[in-house]
Amino acid sequence: MGKATVLWMSMAVLLGVPALATHAQLVPAARYGGNRAQSGVAALDKPKAPLLTRIPDTILSRLFRVEPGYKRGTSTGRVKVVGAFEIAETQKRHVVAAWSPGYLPVTLSFSDGQCYSLEADYMNGTLSNGRLTKVGCNGPHTEEQTTPLPSPDSPLRFLGSTWGYGAWADDRASTTLVTAPYAKTFKPLFTAQMSTIAIMAMNGPDYPGGNVTLVGRVQDRLTVATLEVGF
Repeated sequence: MGKATVLWMSMAVLLGVPALATHAQLVPAARYGGNRAQSGVAALDKPKAPLLTRIPDTILSRLFRVEPGYKRGTSTGRVKVVGAFEIAETQKRHVVAAWSPGYLPVTLSFSDGQCYSLEADYMNGTLSNGRLTKVGCNGPHTEEQTTPLPSPDSPLRFLGSTWGYGAWADDRASTTLVTAPYAKTFKPLFTAQMSTIAIMAMNGPDYPGGNVTLVGRVQDRLTVATLEVGF
């Protein structure tokens, strides 16, 4: 049994759930994936790249929940993990920023001045064949959008916005609140039990939903989680 498997089995116990065994290119919304199965991560052919581990979707599923009472027309909201990866950090190299033109690929900027692009394929309702490729650090190419603000006495701290979604940190609870797109008032959609440093997303062209990717830390481990969201 490998160290990564033991690591995430330990996380499963802590969470109370069972453990189950090109840079500028936009990836279509995850619901349009194919049917051919692939492995969680691609074969390692770049030994200097950070170690990448595919986290089973069920391990993180309980960390995301739709806000109680959320309603928009007939929709009561939906959030589902469709892919998650852990990226190894070291004392000399840790992530300082992340961005994407859509919800994938994700560019990760490390403290040593290097950047890597995280890409993955969507097959059988989940992300697979994850891989890290060294790329140039050309900075974020997306502009933050104005989103409705919480009440003035709210403890929430703004993290960023994209495709109408807003991400807000609750530092006391180490959670992230994501607001619904296209809302005229502050409208929480779902909460993530992770400390987030970046949000990225892309909505579907013909249905009220899309994909949101959060980059942050779960139990101090750098995690990239991609979600299928309905609003």
